[in-house]
Amino acid sequence: MSLANCKHCGQLYLQQRSAYCVKCQELHDRYYLTMRNYLKTNPRSTVLDIHENTGIPLSKVLEIRNETYVPFGQ
Repeated sequence: MSLANCKHCGQLYLQQRSAYCVKCQELHDRYYLTMRNYLKTNPRSTVLDIHENTGIPLSKVLEIRNETYVPFGQ
């Protein structure tokens, strides 16, 4: 374990595996699950569709898209 700054809020925390502090990791996970569930029912959605229909900030949608596998429409 080492000290690191949270990728989202910048707060100093004890890094175990995540680039986020506990509070921000919970928020990130909630956004991810919301996005994944939205895409299950709307598989051909774009980044902008997800942002407009879920309320997730556009920057977080793009961040999650780049960090994890999320099946976006072609």
